[in-house]
Amino acid sequence: MAEELKTSFSGKDGNGGLTLYANPFGTGKKFYGRFERDVLSMENLFSRVQEKNPGADEIIINTAISYIKREILAALKEGKAVNLLDLGELYIAATGSTASDSKTDVSDLSLTVKFSASTVLRESIANVSIGKIMLSDTLPAITKIFNWFTGAESTTLTAGKNVILEGKRLKLGSDDSGLFLAAVDEKGEVSSDDESAWIDCTSLVRVNTPKKIDFYLPAEATDGSSYRIVIKSNYVNGATKRKEPVYTYSDVVTVAA
Repeated sequence: MAEELKTSFSGKDGNGGLTLYANPFGTGKKFYGRFERDVLSMENLFSRVQEKNPGADEIIINTAISYIKREILAALKEGKAVNLLDLGELYIAATGSTASDSKTDVSDLSLTVKFSASTVLRESIANVSIGKIMLSDTLPAITKIFNWFTGAESTTLTAGKNVILEGKRLKLGSDDSGLFLAAVDEKGEVSSDDESAWIDCTSLVRVNTPKKIDFYLPAEATDGSSYRIVIKSNYVNGATKRKEPVYTYSDVVTVAA
């Protein structure tokens, strides 16, 4: 079955990993990167301190950290910015925009906390490099096909009965989406890229969720014919839609009486 595209590029030296994600909102094949995040807890940091400073007192350090944390939060509540160990500044910032020029009406704006890295912090990551690159695509993925009539996972479907698809990001989305059966040739390739030549099963979908689709095989899906199930979807999540729909094809399925 088609799975999430994830490719590792070897032969690189480095101490960091980068995952490339396809941008679901653009019309071109563009990707954005996300550096792998391996978070150290305060306990992890203290263990590292003790390894390099065996005489460090755990109670004293934890107490000092607790006091410092309390005062940082108190300072932010007072509207102040805080210098964090010369690593950078935590500060309060306004987000959004307002159409009002009134000095009393700024209801469209909200406040959040941001961090501005210092030169020392920026220089500390100068030697971080990418040692591993992963490519992750957000296309729908059909991982299992079930024949509802037999209750079994199978690529042999029963004419006039239901089919259940399981996988990731399967939900069809808006009116621009659809579910089809595309006839295949003897090599298992889709015979025609013309969508109008496919059997449209969209109106026969009973369950439409990101992880499961349940639909009825129409009368046009005749005994002995082979197809690929095609999901055409612009769904990403919630109310978010892609600018253009994407297509996902199942393995070849055969209809039997």
